[in-house]
Amino acid sequence: MTGRERVLLTLNHKEADRVPRTIWVDGGEIMTRVVARFGSYEAFLDELDTDMFQAFPGGPGMVDWEAAGADRASARGRGLSQGALTIDEALEAPFTDPSTPSIYEPITAAIDFHRKRKGRAIWAQTPGCFETANGIIGMEQQLMELALAPDKMVALYHRQLEWTKVYIDGCLALGVDVIHVSDDLGENGRMLFSPATFRDVVKPVLALQAAYVRARSPHLSMHSCGYFDDVVADLVEMGFDCLHPIQESAGMDIPSVKRRYGDHITIYGGLDVRTTLPSGDRDRIRADLDRIVPACRQGGGLLFCSSHTVHSDCSIDDVLYAYDLLDRLGRY
Repeated sequence: MTGRERVLLTLNHKEADRVPRTIWVDGGEIMTRVVARFGSYEAFLDELDTDMFQAFPGGPGMVDWEAAGADRASARGRGLSQGALTIDEALEAPFTDPSTPSIYEPITAAIDFHRKRKGRAIWAQTPGCFETANGIIGMEQQLMELALAPDKMVALYHRQLEWTKVYIDGCLALGVDVIHVSDDLGENGRMLFSPATFRDVVKPVLALQAAYVRARSPHLSMHSCGYFDDVVADLVEMGFDCLHPIQESAGMDIPSVKRRYGDHITIYGGLDVRTTLPSGDRDRIRADLDRIVPACRQGGGLLFCSSHTVHSDCSIDDVLYAYDLLDRLGRY
């Protein structure tokens, strides 16, 4: 059985021979250690026997920053999720051509290597409403505009969506298996904005994006860092059938989400990289997997993965330990 076959069975809530697995790794110092030890990142993925691969688009991004002006381009990216435009500027800003070939080059390369040569399923990282706007106008301004000028935010979300639709079509035409919408909604213990704001302002446009994908592809995945339990039911209603990572270090509870929504969604996660993995405490790593994997694997519907990228504060040996445990716990 190929990894891709294993993943597709799991997305359809059917048990394969074992729980499928993948991992996200930061491109910094940890990657240097991985390559030094295994020879390449690809060899590391082989060592873990991964079943899927998360492909990211290449440049340019959505906004044509050069056309927007050098001062705007230089101001972009200062701090977390900081854009450089006001909301009014963003509504008129030049966007790039979403058909630009360079956008799809890394995705094509992932399909050629990870799917065609390694038999893995391919996820395509895809812009979501809120997270994308952070990169254009900044999180602080967006949170303010959600309260003071929600109509303008809706208009920006629709602009973003028109670009993203072309990108989605391009990814599906290449043959990706799952469109994976990235839209960080949460922080520790709560959402970044109220569930009511999500339902009134963000959800209507995100629902259009979900419907666009589901009309063209059988599965739709969502990534959100932080706590978003308040709106899991909304995401299910919109057609998302896979959620990453259900971040327990931010107050989520993976087995609880499985109990409540396991007939509708696949859990994509299980190894917290913020608290559990960097702790270096193997008893804690084992306890987490003993609690999560058996509770979530039944009937399929669990794709094991790190909760985000593994960073330099994590030990490669502890990663191998976790995936060795999964070999035992994840067998059907």
